[in-house]
Amino acid sequence: MRSLLSRLAGLAMAALLATAAPAHAQRLDLTITPASITMPSGDPDVMPVLTSPPVTVSVRVRQIKKDESWSLTVLANGDLIAGLASVDISNVTWTATPAPPFQNGTLSRTVAQPLASGTGMQNPALNASVTFRLANSWTYTAGTYTQTLVFTLSAP
Repeated sequence: MRSLLSRLAGLAMAALLATAAPAHAQRLDLTITPASITMPSGDPDVMPVLTSPPVTVSVRVRQIKKDESWSLTVLANGDLIAGLASVDISNVTWTATPAPPFQNGTLSRTVAQPLASGTGMQNPALNASVTFRLANSWTYTAGTYTQTLVFTLSAP
């Protein structure tokens, strides 16, 4: 058995950024709470998956026609980084409820991944619970890994 020093020391996804990209006269509101999360560290033999506390995502779409669509995506700014060490961001997945309009997925650093979508107004706001999960491994260098996620709410 490897030393516990070989395990992942922790993960912090700092600054979960929320942006709304309105077009025309739509009013889009996006709130992500909390603004940062920390996953616990753990022995991969005991904790093969590290789980974040739930993140609340609030989406409100107003002044949009009933046949127009809206979407919410999430994109990582890169892989998880701890000094010179890195862990591929695709090792982080999420679960989201309620489904639909929210959906589960896997983080990417190259392509914004769909988190939710719908048609027409969403008023009052729709609140979701999103939980991130990291596949834990002895192959990760011990350290505190961080990365920024960008959430984008858009409507045509």
